[in-house]
Amino acid sequence: MLAAIAQDPSMDTPRPAESPPIVVTASRIQSAPGTATTEIGRGEIEALHPVSLLDVLDGTPGVRAISVGGIGGGTFLSVRGGEPNFTLVSIEGVKLNNPINSRGGAFDLALIDPDLVESATIVRGPGSAIHGSDALSGLVAIRLRTADGAGLGGRGRLSISSKSETGAAFSLENGWSNGGIVAAGGLYDSGSLSLGSELERRQGLVHLRQEAGGFVLRALALHARARHETFPEDSGGPLFAVNRDRERGTLRLNAGSVSVRRQPSAGIRPNLMVSWSEQKDDLATPFIAPGTFDGVPAITSRSRFHRFEAIADVGLDLGPVITTLGGALIREEGRSEGSLDFGFPVATGFRLDRTTYSGFAEAAWRPGAGFNLNLAGRVDKVEGGGASWTWRGAARWRPGGGGVELSASLAEGYKLPSFYALAHPLIGDPDLKPERSSNAEVGLSVRLGASGEAKATVFHNRFTDLVDFDAAAFRFVNRARVTVSGAELETRWRPGRRLELAAALTFLDTDSASPLRNRPRWQGSFRLSWRPTDTLDLSAQLRGNSAFLDASIPTGLITADGHLIVDLSLGYRFAPAFRLDIALRNLADAHYQDAVGFPASGRLLRAAIAFSF
Repeated sequence: MLAAIAQDPSMDTPRPAESPPIVVTASRIQSAPGTATTEIGRGEIEALHPVSLLDVLDGTPGVRAISVGGIGGGTFLSVRGGEPNFTLVSIEGVKLNNPINSRGGAFDLALIDPDLVESATIVRGPGSAIHGSDALSGLVAIRLRTADGAGLGGRGRLSISSKSETGAAFSLENGWSNGGIVAAGGLYDSGSLSLGSELERRQGLVHLRQEAGGFVLRALALHARARHETFPEDSGGPLFAVNRDRERGTLRLNAGSVSVRRQPSAGIRPNLMVSWSEQKDDLATPFIAPGTFDGVPAITSRSRFHRFEAIADVGLDLGPVITTLGGALIREEGRSEGSLDFGFPVATGFRLDRTTYSGFAEAAWRPGAGFNLNLAGRVDKVEGGGASWTWRGAARWRPGGGGVELSASLAEGYKLPSFYALAHPLIGDPDLKPERSSNAEVGLSVRLGASGEAKATVFHNRFTDLVDFDAAAFRFVNRARVTVSGAELETRWRPGRRLELAAALTFLDTDSASPLRNRPRWQGSFRLSWRPTDTLDLSAQLRGNSAFLDASIPTGLITADGHLIVDLSLGYRFAPAFRLDIALRNLADAHYQDAVGFPASGRLLRAAIAFSF
């Protein structure tokens, strides 16, 4: 794992140590070797001045994270060449993938306010042996802000940009020696950031942590709402769309969880987590006029999705062997009402419920001589359907306990078909099989002195039984097979107390019968952070990618140009409780399109005041 080295300059006192949440990302055993993992901490998030978590994730090796329709368009998150719905997204262990939408279960990350996020962990590789369905190519685990220390306090942040963006975030906190509670909220309005695309977002959360009798209790309540207005995906956007009407939608998320976890130092560790989430999506999409490709009729949809999950496991320390055994229950309920307009309305409503029972086991063995071995397996049985078995094996070796580490892993993943693909009355097929993936990777990690690390990973992914739309049959089918091979380079180095360098580079080679969009062959980032004094922070970042395939109905399939952008930022603490942040995005005013017909926003100045009390 390459964890973020950058620290939050606003936090001069060390935070109390916390036990991990009940659902660990790459493994349920902390010391176990896993797949390639990157953690982005609060300090790095603040230094990036992000509007959404896409800005945070896009600089991660192996990850392509963009909006496909301006700030108000859908989000595209691809891990190692996989589709956006191949990545499991969770907040404090609460799964957020929504299988009732037409995106096949992908979660819209624009819904989450980065100001409320403490950290984001990205795992690249199948995670089904740990988490079950949806972690076909990777997962993103988000942790939210918690109380920072003893006593009552609060903080806030007000922001504005040269394109009329406005944002506000606040929190009230009360911490004590063995726990704390935080209540936080946020508002955001995109203003004129994107041509023909708008986003309004608001959310609030309450997060509690309490230690008692060797156990840690966590409780979370989260509400989020986003309203967007934009040209439909594949319409050609504001540059090429023939029909100038825009899509309008509102997405709501309510989620809650309670977990009880034994402290990691205990030899026997029983753990329990119960979570619930509800997503409501109201959408009205205008027709897309025909062009190079056939047009799309106007669509309306009003969907509701509920998920309940209970996870219980027991961890055991048996000398050189650490094991975890457990089970889970997931109940999913989806309802959708809508229509397609062919000159006359055709109803497209459907409903589907699904219950999945799971059992899992994991073991890590440390035989000595620098070796660490891990094996995990899981079975998921859908009520009234078949069972899906997945496994993962990983090994890590640090010769002589030195600064070089070798790693390797093999893993399988699976994803249940979305409710949309199974039950849509016009194009659904209830007999679809789960999508499958397999992954093999090897890695080399080298320490750079006492405060740096460089890592290289080579991987090969194979996706089979992929759900695809067959235009001739006018329905979803299992037919696609895709292989993705590639390499990732990642380094973080702090040559001095006040200077940090971070870089990432990804190479992808895809083999698919049909063109894969938004997969540049090369993608990378470089970031330099300098803190010349205790009150001043400066950073510069380069991000770019090579050309890639994309398409729209007016233009057909095209090759979109690659680009390189430069961002600068400054943070200045002008009083103990006040901090000024200024960011200049796209300094050279590079002109590019992440989606056909949706031009990037160009040069942008953002300013924010952060305060605490």
